[in-house]
Amino acid sequence: MKKRELKLVLIGDSGVGKSSFVSALINQIQNKASVLDKHPPINLPPDMLNHPECITTLLDTKCAPHQLPEEIQIADVILLMYAIDDDGSSERLKRFWLKELRDNEYKQPVIIVGNKLDLLGLEEDRDYHRIFKVIKQLVKDFNTVEMGIECSSIKQQGIYDVINCAQRSFLYPLAPIYSIADKSLTEGFKKALTRIFRICDRDGDGVWNDTELEKFQKKVFKRQLDYSDIAGIKDMIEEELHDNSNKKVITLEGFIALQKRGIELMKIQICWTILRFFRYKDDLTLDENIFTNELIFDQDAGQTVELSEIALSKLKQIFEIRCNSTSQQGNTLNQKQFDDIFYPVMCRTNFPHLSQYYPQEQNGVTLTQWLAMWNAFSFFNYKEAYKLLCYIGIEMKLSDTFKEQNRKDSWSSVQKNIDRKVFHIAIVTRKKSSLEKQFGNQSPIITSIQSKTYAISVYDELEAEQQIEKRQLSIIDFLLIEQNCHFQTAQLIPNLVYDDNQKFWTQIGRVTEILHQHPFGYSESQMQQLKKQNSLPIVELASVITLLAFMLTGGYLLGKKVLQKNK
Repeated sequence: MKKRELKLVLIGDSGVGKSSFVSALINQIQNKASVLDKHPPINLPPDMLNHPECITTLLDTKCAPHQLPEEIQIADVILLMYAIDDDGSSERLKRFWLKELRDNEYKQPVIIVGNKLDLLGLEEDRDYHRIFKVIKQLVKDFNTVEMGIECSSIKQQGIYDVINCAQRSFLYPLAPIYSIADKSLTEGFKKALTRIFRICDRDGDGVWNDTELEKFQKKVFKRQLDYSDIAGIKDMIEEELHDNSNKKVITLEGFIALQKRGIELMKIQICWTILRFFRYKDDLTLDENIFTNELIFDQDAGQTVELSEIALSKLKQIFEIRCNSTSQQGNTLNQKQFDDIFYPVMCRTNFPHLSQYYPQEQNGVTLTQWLAMWNAFSFFNYKEAYKLLCYIGIEMKLSDTFKEQNRKDSWSSVQKNIDRKVFHIAIVTRKKSSLEKQFGNQSPIITSIQSKTYAISVYDELEAEQQIEKRQLSIIDFLLIEQNCHFQTAQLIPNLVYDDNQKFWTQIGRVTEILHQHPFGYSESQMQQLKKQNSLPIVELASVITLLAFMLTGGYLLGKKVLQKNK
């Protein structure tokens, strides 16, 4: 694990022994006494603690009785100390300290530290029933409280245990994955586990067989499972679920139950090992570094991006799993099944709404509709589409997920449009609002015709100037311009007149036919301009040949001179 800086802030009432606690640490670290009312920050030696990957700084605090110390603002973990021999001190944990932390919206993990263990007169007393009684109600009332521990600063008893607990709480935080009050996994953790389960379900049947379980174990923990290990895991799931549904295969419910049992057995580190292997951060969102790569394509030349066949096949597989059938044709997803696919998503998304697809399906979402919505979404924003694919459990390289389509800056490249699956039609009209109202003010409108996806956007004249001219050829394949509009474009985009007296879908159907027949809607003058760009001008071509010849012969002569000189 890479090094991480941890700032521990020690707070509590005056007289509970905060400075004595810090003095005890200094005494053990530097072998010298240090008696101060408030100590400056101290750096704790990594080799003296259980987690050397934590570069730990401890901050002592002092403040007025009804104030929170300023140091809390930079804390990663808060050590809230009280005196074991003082009931008033333990009462103020709830009445003041934890209430103020909550009211001021501090979210850091809090560890309750009972100091002055020596004053109870019991040598080496480790009766954790006492600290449990203190924190039992606190963990129910305050979700930032993670644990409680006792120590004696005077006898230097348990002080390293306190720091080790704080480090563990920092490296493997409990709050994001488990609610102590509810004794249940958090929704965010269950979302993450769902994604992980889908990724490791290699055959896409919705369950893990023994081979998939073994591969998961070896992949994450670099450890091979034998038959007894697998049987033990399944027995643990059976105990948690109180049924034998996971005897032959492991279900998602069983996988989630296994992690819950692990947390309750204090195996929190195992959960975080799994999460971090699959690139989750402490807030259970995916590491943004996954999404930094970009595709190289020429938008200015009208080049577009579409989902690859592999990506579409994986989306089809997800669809079929939710339908509980891979053999019957015509299956559909209901709203609950559709929402279930996106359950693991932990980010905002602009994925198309079901009402954007035409025609509306009465019996649910069909496979054609499902793939068309993904095609349209990827066409406009492949980066966001890639992020969403990662969240729903499709693990692929960016370069394998998408393919760049042909440019549209020459006639030879335009003729390759037949290979494309996604097209964008833009309508420019003065009656934008009334037209959009027909489709519930959803944009773009998405439809499928003969296995092709069409996204239809509606612009008024001003938007057309701003959007179409600004983006040039990058997103428009065909323009329908209302006759009364003054909008014109010099870009080489096929276009027709839009007639609001004719049926909308009749005009769209005509455009889709034109797009796939020579000359693809281009006028004669547009074709001539595009044909001129099929090849380099003679002068330019000659210049390139001359430059290449010079580089080759020049390199040869230079090499010859070097050889002669060496001789």
